[in-house]
Amino acid sequence: MAIKTKIISICSEKGGVGKTTTTINLAGGLAKRGKEVLILDLDQQQNASHALGYVKDGRPTTAELIYNTVAGIPIDYAEAIRTCGNGVDYIPSSPMLTNITGTIANDTENDSNFVLRRLLFNEVFAEYDYILLDCRTILDLLISNALNASDYVIIPVDLGIYAYNGLDKMLDKVASINNTTNRSLRVLGVLLNKLQLTNVKTSLAESIRSEYSELTFKASIPYCPAQTELAVLNQTSSVFDERSSLGTAFMNLTDEVISIVEE
Repeated sequence: MAIKTKIISICSEKGGVGKTTTTINLAGGLAKRGKEVLILDLDQQQNASHALGYVKDGRPTTAELIYNTVAGIPIDYAEAIRTCGNGVDYIPSSPMLTNITGTIANDTENDSNFVLRRLLFNEVFAEYDYILLDCRTILDLLISNALNASDYVIIPVDLGIYAYNGLDKMLDKVASINNTTNRSLRVLGVLLNKLQLTNVKTSLAESIRSEYSELTFKASIPYCPAQTELAVLNQTSSVFDERSSLGTAFMNLTDEVISIVEE
């Protein structure tokens, strides 16, 4: 893995917080800033894959890459990479990831915590400035692999009544990984997502910024359902509307990420 390549997991224990939307729009923003970006879809629901234009084509997915890495079977990593029109490359997911943890756990010849790290060490991936891992919700062995392969983690938080629950569990998971198997892992930022100007949402946002001031991004993402849907659909084209409130927010996030990572 080239020194320049930064691997970032977008991860949360809580569903519906905007992990996939954050992943693909941050990737689009980084591409706009001239960065070479690859997304790995690690969720068997395939939301990121479909949003990026994936159609089943018989080529390897993240599941095959993991299976072959565990089994020690050679695989053409380059063949697994697809390209979007917006300058973002990706490797799609498949339903086979549903039971992937059993396969990873059976890696008796190597440490099962580092299957993804070994996979991403291939020179094919050294060409990228950023690799973004779109993680599933369950904090299982696959997600431990993602965090062990990562330099950073972004934790999206929607400002609902249970926002703190998912955030605390995710921070505990990152701390556990950092204390044991990946000393270099750090929280890149907590991302306030689906921000609405209501008393409850504003109060929650202020509470999170107060309690996690050093970890929370300055940028936040507004609640814009129509714009969010359009932004996701547009990832397969060259369209990335920086003039919309959502586009502006994600470009602000992109610039903040770059300033932290490349400081």
